[in-house]
Amino acid sequence: MDLRFEFGRNWEDFSLSRLDDERLKAASESIRRLLGPEQISGRSFLDIGCGSGLFSIAAAICGASRVVGFDFDSKAVEVSRMNAKRFSSFLAPSSKVEFLTGDILDKPFLGRLGTFDIVYAWGSLHHTGNMIKAISHAASLVEQKAGLLVIAIYNKHWSSPLWGHVKQLYNISGPCARSVLEFTLGRLMFLGVLALTGKNPLGKARGMDFWYDVTDWLGGYPYEYATPDSIVGLLEPMGFKTLQALKPRVPTGCNEFIFQRVTSC
Repeated sequence: MDLRFEFGRNWEDFSLSRLDDERLKAASESIRRLLGPEQISGRSFLDIGCGSGLFSIAAAICGASRVVGFDFDSKAVEVSRMNAKRFSSFLAPSSKVEFLTGDILDKPFLGRLGTFDIVYAWGSLHHTGNMIKAISHAASLVEQKAGLLVIAIYNKHWSSPLWGHVKQLYNISGPCARSVLEFTLGRLMFLGVLALTGKNPLGKARGMDFWYDVTDWLGGYPYEYATPDSIVGLLEPMGFKTLQALKPRVPTGCNEFIFQRVTSC
């Protein structure tokens, strides 16, 4: 049985009910803070696992010259194109944005893309079914001359295997059982984030929405995770140096990395 979660449907609901100018502005500000405006303006940007297209569009707003987003889920690509059309008036005049259906594990598809100044894969590579291969493929798409690889990967925690079973249960469940899991576990997650961070989880962090993130978390399968050291240990021998490595706000959240290409491999 294929338990792959249909992320695109959740992104469609998010886009139709929550995504607005304010969230787009928050996403643009978050990516500008993450990378710095001088790193984005005039550079090419690849968004792996583009979801709703929000951060591809944000990169274009920040001045990226060429933006390509792709996703395994064709519904996500459809939603991304819808959002790009909807928010086209916000894009920098020189920016070109396109969305494609594709798989980071598919080398022939990747070969048609070329390389990019910034390769961005935020919370997507651990859902491919082969995270290590996906990270390696993402790294191969980074421009040889000081290109950036920006990734977020779930942190390895003692509870990670348990969450793997929860995700499997969610994906084999019907609508009613899923609603029960979202209601019960979602509220526990709300209280957990509030207790650990001291911040209201309902704040529009990065332009996202907490309750849609809960659905993504519960449904997000395939599911893999890694320690920060293992990710650094994988990429530095490939010719990257670590510019930033941030631990997650909560133990099972994402470790966030920015790597820069320093040598050709």
